[in-house]
Amino acid sequence: MIYSLHFATLQHSELAKLAMQRADVKLWATVTTDAKATSHKVNGSILRTPQLSFLVRVHKVEFKNSVMKLRLPVRVLSSKDQKVIPGDKVVLVGNLLVTKEKRVAATLITGESIQVIDNAGLLSIKLAEIRQSFRRSAQELNSTAATLIPGMILGDTSLQSEEFSRQMRRSGLSHLTAVSGANFAIVSALVLWVMRYFSKRLAIQISATAIFLILFLLLVRPSPSVLRAGVMAAVILIARTSGNRRSAAPALATAITLLLLLDPFQSHDPGFVLSVLATGGLIFLAPGITERLQRFMPSALAEVVAVSISATVLCTPYIMFLSGEISVLSILFNILVSPIIAPITISGFLAVILLPFSHFSNVLLLIAEFLARWVVRISEISNLTPSWKLNPIFIIVILSTSWFLQRKTKNVFVVSILIFVLVNFSNRAGFPGDDWKIVQCDVGQGDALVLNLGRGAAALFDVGPDPTSIDRCLKVLKISQLPLVVLSHNHADHTFGFLGAVRGRSVGEIWTNENVVLDLEFQKLQRVVTKGDEAQLGDFDLKILWPKRNFISEFNNLPGDGSKENNSSLVVQVNSNHETASQVSILITGDIEPEAQSQIVRDANLSPINILKMPHHGSRFQDGAFMNVTMPEIALISVGIGNSYGHPDLGVIGQYLLNGVTVKRTDLDGPVSVAWRFDEAKKRYIFTTRSMRKEWWRIQWL
Repeated sequence: MIYSLHFATLQHSELAKLAMQRADVKLWATVTTDAKATSHKVNGSILRTPQLSFLVRVHKVEFKNSVMKLRLPVRVLSSKDQKVIPGDKVVLVGNLLVTKEKRVAATLITGESIQVIDNAGLLSIKLAEIRQSFRRSAQELNSTAATLIPGMILGDTSLQSEEFSRQMRRSGLSHLTAVSGANFAIVSALVLWVMRYFSKRLAIQISATAIFLILFLLLVRPSPSVLRAGVMAAVILIARTSGNRRSAAPALATAITLLLLLDPFQSHDPGFVLSVLATGGLIFLAPGITERLQRFMPSALAEVVAVSISATVLCTPYIMFLSGEISVLSILFNILVSPIIAPITISGFLAVILLPFSHFSNVLLLIAEFLARWVVRISEISNLTPSWKLNPIFIIVILSTSWFLQRKTKNVFVVSILIFVLVNFSNRAGFPGDDWKIVQCDVGQGDALVLNLGRGAAALFDVGPDPTSIDRCLKVLKISQLPLVVLSHNHADHTFGFLGAVRGRSVGEIWTNENVVLDLEFQKLQRVVTKGDEAQLGDFDLKILWPKRNFISEFNNLPGDGSKENNSSLVVQVNSNHETASQVSILITGDIEPEAQSQIVRDANLSPINILKMPHHGSRFQDGAFMNVTMPEIALISVGIGNSYGHPDLGVIGQYLLNGVTVKRTDLDGPVSVAWRFDEAKKRYIFTTRSMRKEWWRIQWL
């Protein structure tokens, strides 16, 4: 009821109405959250660079010389890297947009400097100075482990890279990247233990601990996530000090109710759900698991293992629901890092307290950083281990079915699980197949195709929009060497995954068109290629068919986003050079559009094409002559599920199907491998394909 009232108020507010008009406005507001940089985001061909993001409470809005007074939350995205802290009163000028974020009335996009008209209170300023000072100290250590400390102690994740955040999520350790109820509980437990030497009365011990917990909340900053962590820590303390799970249950229920009354939109916050689940696991599951494990191991070890298992068991389904992927060893990873979480938290917290005494603070921070290296190392190991990827619908179905079958009979439950494993993993065990030659990776709305050169080596054509996706694909294929990487053109959906592709792999040459700009460390490997350039890699001959030098002047007036750059895509013909009656010919086309396609047909002496990587994700913009000349046996389309571009075009696919072409598309089939063998009797190649499919009920091992 409360949530509905809040939501309806925001949706029907004057700001929401202005957002529907994309109005240019001037706002007077108070900053309510820390400003954080957003992550890079690929939107089709465009790479959205990070912006400064924070929430404000608007007091007044000016639109077309009309001023309205109101009190509504707004999300601000600013291209200016400017320091603001909660409590600052600011004036903002920008464009109001409709938002999907439920806790705000609109989003303001501003490219102008933020005008601070009144600074925050003294307490907020001092807290901000402490956070900035601790952040600087951690940054000076110049290590990934050091970036973890401000997050665990103060909830400051600004130093953590996108890659590290993804790595922690995949390993199931993402709860360690920011302050949580467990961190608060550790500090509070330390205070409770110390207080036992000053007073034997439990009431005094708990009261002192509660006061300290409140002070810690103020230090960390009482944002909704931090407040939630503190409340959950209090629930854990109640459960442990009372030794009665019956009292913990109403305490948890009361905490959830109070938090939702304060901020009903937390019910949609993944952090809130994970916090409740983890706390519930510690209260209701951990004691029983500890009791059983004590039969086989020391009590201290049993408690560590039980805490990790109980929190992971309840949180894992929801993490899978959110991200669709988690390491199969996430419980083990949590067990391995559990013993050092308390030392990291305590030493890090003391480092914050002793900031005025820099030498002592730096020593404690060094200790915390040294211990945090173990967490980073464990998260890195997850890159070498398999993970589960599955559809959220499947999670709900399998959990419901398992619960039902287990209640009926354990035999039925076990048999059902065995059948499920056989159905899901038998075909995946055979992917991509021992004799695979090319694989069209599933990288979403982007492109990445792998040519097998044997012995862990491959040529890679484009790298997709996501470093994690291409890295995952290459791991499945066991590729450790990339003698050649081809980046067809300078669009983010073909190039942004580059660092994920080359991570931990040896790289030879990098072919690009003249518009692709690589980081300095890779420029020495870069070679700009044009029509006529050739190379030989293993059993394959490569030839560049497009673009010609200075061709772009021919297509100056093309409509549409990125059309010029699409038409500058490298087009590569790959021919097998086996000593047989004929060759296998593969045409890899980037995003070329009809103008370039038509020119290639006129200029290039195209041999019969066996496998075609369809241009521009199967777009409807295809040249008829090009389609007729390149009509292959197999057409591969790399495309994202439910994309907004209408890719691939069903009419184009229909034309290929009518001509007997096998069409495989990654949005339906997942990654696709192609193999072939030469039939001596028929004097022709026999092509076979395998895919991991994308049905909602399938699990993928990655």
